[in-house]
Amino acid sequence: MTDQPGATKGGVCRRSLLKSVPMIAGAIISATAIPGSLFAQTKVSHEASKYQDQPNNGQQCSTCAQFEPPSGCKTVESPISPNGWCQLYVAKPA
Repeated sequence: MTDQPGATKGGVCRRSLLKSVPMIAGAIISATAIPGSLFAQTKVSHEASKYQDQPNNGQQCSTCAQFEPPSGCKTVESPISPNGWCQLYVAKPA
């Protein structure tokens, strides 16, 4: 019994692999050409995060992993108080 042209033993045909290379390259180029602002995180409002200007049970913005001194946050709209608190609080790793 002889092998037929185009038949493969491993399951992947070289021709189909070579046909997919331009599509994969195009996808990679497209992904790198998209501006970073499309993926920018939008910040949550004070109301949505239930932000308050005082600490809550010993938790406060200055001890949160999201806090950006002197009065910013990675997840909540600025300005915030270092002594404030919101429901998105995440303790800084020890």
